[in-house]
Amino acid sequence: MSALTTHNATAEEVYLDRLLAAQLLLPTDLPGIYARGSAFAQIMEGLEHAITRYGRTKETILLRCPPVLPRSIVEKCGYFQSFPQLLGCMCSFTGGTTEHDALMQAVDAGDNLLPHLELADVVMAPAACYYVYPYLAGTLPTEGKTTDIENWCYRHEPSLNPMRMRSFRMREFVHAGTPEQALGFRDRWIERAQEFLTLLGLTATVEAASDPFFGAGERLMAAQQRAQALKFELLIPIVSDERPTAVMSSNYHKDHFGHLFDIHTPDGQTAHTACLAFGMERIVLALLAEHGLQLSQWPRTLQARLEVN
Repeated sequence: MSALTTHNATAEEVYLDRLLAAQLLLPTDLPGIYARGSAFAQIMEGLEHAITRYGRTKETILLRCPPVLPRSIVEKCGYFQSFPQLLGCMCSFTGGTTEHDALMQAVDAGDNLLPHLELADVVMAPAACYYVYPYLAGTLPTEGKTTDIENWCYRHEPSLNPMRMRSFRMREFVHAGTPEQALGFRDRWIERAQEFLTLLGLTATVEAASDPFFGAGERLMAAQQRAQALKFELLIPIVSDERPTAVMSSNYHKDHFGHLFDIHTPDGQTAHTACLAFGMERIVLALLAEHGLQLSQWPRTLQARLEVN
């Protein structure tokens, strides 16, 4: 399957075609949904191990969760208000025989199936860190808590740009503590993230950023996020200097999640949180663009670091 169409292909679409031709990604009938080929999967595994060696300490809490998230959590976090365009909701069939007959008639006719389904109590996780905060409820230790979580995530952004997959993996280190601890964690990890990418032969720039808010207050919320320096992205020009890709991001949430999930510091104050997110597929795509699609031609030191050949 080719990403190229009759229009003038973008640099991102040309890159996607090269990835598909090399079977690094395997196509489906849907844009932004791909299987990972053998070499791509090898790099992903090596990257996971490299992040663990670089970022996890003996105090880090390890958390691995399913790719679906209770809908109540995203409702509580305000995701429907801020990012409804990205959320992947799930529906389930809950009827009996009569309802099933009606469902099958709709399937056979190619009709809308939603009248025959009910909204499920889970959604596809839009970010890994949302699973962390409910488990932090209560009083934190003096030094705060750092959690290492990796999860399959989904965002509804159909595209032929391989850097904007709809289903992808996100690895995060999330810290909860005092304002000073959370900000210190965020600032240290911005520097450490650049150093980590340098070890992979990648050069990233750091820029203030904002999330893709939705609705009438979109511009105001984005401007406030930038003005308060709450979000930074590490950008790499994977296929275009004019359109660099964010491969990692660092966010300071202030006391937002502390209030929502009743997380406190030992002195009774509402905890602040910060997170550092690795876009796993995007880092792999940056590695392939920088070092080539043949792993055997990569620098020996990089092959050893990521355990690939």
